[in-house]
Amino acid sequence: MRRIALFSDVHGNLAALDAVLGDIAAAELPEMYCLGDLVGYGPNPAGVIERVRSLAIPTIAGNYDDGVGNRRGSCGCYYATPAAIADGEASYAFTDAALSDSDHDWLAQLPAQIRLGHAGLRILLVHGSPRKINEYLLPDRTDTFLARLADEAEADVVCVGHVHIPYHRVLIAAEGRRVDYVSCGSVGKPKDGDARATWVELLLGDDESEEPVATLTHRVSYDVGAVASAIRSAGLPERIAAALLGG
Repeated sequence: MRRIALFSDVHGNLAALDAVLGDIAAAELPEMYCLGDLVGYGPNPAGVIERVRSLAIPTIAGNYDDGVGNRRGSCGCYYATPAAIADGEASYAFTDAALSDSDHDWLAQLPAQIRLGHAGLRILLVHGSPRKINEYLLPDRTDTFLARLADEAEADVVCVGHVHIPYHRVLIAAEGRRVDYVSCGSVGKPKDGDARATWVELLLGDDESEEPVATLTHRVSYDVGAVASAIRSAGLPERIAAALLGG
């Protein structure tokens, strides 16, 4: 059984990242990948980048990484209300100012995807979706839609971040082919009502006696209140701190 740690959407939350990295180390997983969005919203984007760079963790670009790294003036995020738009603008401005030129350049060169193979399976790691960095593959997407995306991407297992909600869906694509979609939740800004940091363990079978693809969702406690206080101290909007506390 091949075991792989997947995590994403750290969003400047170094305390949550360190908690997750400690949990992965305790689980003795030999492989780990980050599916993007290291920065944005949280109080320590530079610290998060330094930690991931120092450990040489293979990382793909999230939409926030792309927007800040390439100095686009926007993270490419969807905001539904004027208040959310204002919070987003404040977050982008803070994050952009908190990073060095080296940090910007490193974010800008992150790849859009990583492809892996195992026992004949084609495994694709992306941030949003196989076709777009900021597309939300929410749990309500239809099997037909997801199967078509996987076929177009030539992938049997599609692993995503961006939605901040962990899930594992198994569906049937063309000619009876099994397709797995795995969302690894969020380390630093969960949106499923659980404020703990989340990462997902991807389990890949080696032979017919094992399930070809399985997952385990890991929840890791850390001092969420201290990070919320740091968000406030950084001058970021109170709604961002409240959202972190509420998960």
